[in-house]
Amino acid sequence: MAKKDRASKKQDRTALEKPQTAEVAWLANQWQEHPVVGMTPLRMHRLLTDAEQGNLQAQADLFCDMEERDGHIFSEMTKRKQAVNGLPWGVKPPKNASEQEKKIAEEVYEWLDDIEDFEMFLFEAMDAVGHGYSAQEIKWHRLGNLWLPESFEHLQPRFIMTPYEQPNELRLNDGSLGGLEFQPFGWFIHRHKAKSGYVSRSGLFRVLAWPFLFKNYGVRDIMEFLETYGLPSKLGKYPAGATAEEKMTLMRAVMSIGRNAGGIIPQGMSIDFNDATDGDTNNHMNLVKWCEQTQSKIIVGGTLLSQADGKTSTNAQSQTHENQFDVINKSDAKQLARSINDSLVTAMMQLNYPNITPDRYPKFWFDTSDTEDLESFSKSLGEMVDTGMKIPLTWAHERAGIPMPADDQEAVLARVQPQMPQLAMNSWQPHLMNNLLAVNSAQIPIDEQAVQLQLRDQAKGAQQTAELWMQDLITKINAGQDESEILAVLSELYPSDDEPVLQEKLTQLIFAAEVFGRLSAQADAGDE
Repeated sequence: MAKKDRASKKQDRTALEKPQTAEVAWLANQWQEHPVVGMTPLRMHRLLTDAEQGNLQAQADLFCDMEERDGHIFSEMTKRKQAVNGLPWGVKPPKNASEQEKKIAEEVYEWLDDIEDFEMFLFEAMDAVGHGYSAQEIKWHRLGNLWLPESFEHLQPRFIMTPYEQPNELRLNDGSLGGLEFQPFGWFIHRHKAKSGYVSRSGLFRVLAWPFLFKNYGVRDIMEFLETYGLPSKLGKYPAGATAEEKMTLMRAVMSIGRNAGGIIPQGMSIDFNDATDGDTNNHMNLVKWCEQTQSKIIVGGTLLSQADGKTSTNAQSQTHENQFDVINKSDAKQLARSINDSLVTAMMQLNYPNITPDRYPKFWFDTSDTEDLESFSKSLGEMVDTGMKIPLTWAHERAGIPMPADDQEAVLARVQPQMPQLAMNSWQPHLMNNLLAVNSAQIPIDEQAVQLQLRDQAKGAQQTAELWMQDLITKINAGQDESEILAVLSELYPSDDEPVLQEKLTQLIFAAEVFGRLSAQADAGDE
């Protein structure tokens, strides 16, 4: 029977058409109260105890007052709420995913990315850090054959309760004893574990309540002291037998004479002025400082993120506190991602892909991985590769924070290779040039690189001459003709040049032939 009830709830799509809160008239007649007014340790104890028994309303009102009235709590809690918004996020397919499952994961990512004010959705969800829970009502809309979330409406924490016999079950507070169950598809519920215990005790504000109360005592005493600081103490005296009306007249005169610098009293009465109020507020301010430091430790894991005094704080201490906050932020992100998968991704998949089993649903995730400094990482990585370490390419990409190419068709960055001059016209020269371009300069000693650069510059100057008569002269050189005959051939090609010029051209020719011969021999040896 229980299985049938759960199945019927999964198929119930009432929340897609009409918000559940519109049907609960009790919610519209409730206003937030302010239990912080006149709060005492005894009242605080009773309020927290009632929350443990299912009545979360007064506790939720107190927590809202704490965040609104205490600027330090508000500042630190805002850091916690907004930190998750700074993390990249994505949707990944299940393990060993098929092509269809990969496409579905991409589609779910587009659904979430298209939600307007998605960052505010995350911010409202993080309200659960303080209360232990947060609820947002989902407004759906139809886009073709798809049901997609259009917007989210945050529900005040005071409108949520837990049944007395089920302290971990959240219900909508409709005024009844057991509460109203949340409709399927109608809500995004985020339950956050800031501390262990039932949901009523899992919020961070439970720990902050006592420092908040003690801080208020200290601040109140400071304000009262400042009201009378520098003013003389005034003591009124009335004669025996004075009536109650005469006593009140004297009291009004005593109370107003400090501000008005004058007044009247009946004859026979007097006002004595004693020494002005003096002293300091150091003890009270130390109490306030201790409370705020405790609040910072509770919320962000340290004090130097907001209270560095420049005296005792050091850069190492600040870095330690930042690292602790990163640990807290990662935990927040993982818990929120779990709720998004349970409440939102699951709902979208059930509505739009009802035939897919939950174990094959895509997963929402925040990228909380730590990336390396690229300069130092690339240097150390190259050294480790040179020593023979086998490092997976995917691991290197993850540590560097650089995504892998989606496929072979995606354009990737590549180092531009320097172009070598076209020195060759013979049939053996293209093969030689290909080998030359394939040489990795990083594997050649510095002195040999310098020689090759010098040869390249000199060969470039001889290129134009070599292109005109290289083939013919190489043939004659191979035939064994001497220098004089070669000079005669050159004089026929360049009748206007004298012998020194022809000698220079012959020198360039012999030099180029030696270079090509040497490089060709190295290339052939490498092929062997």
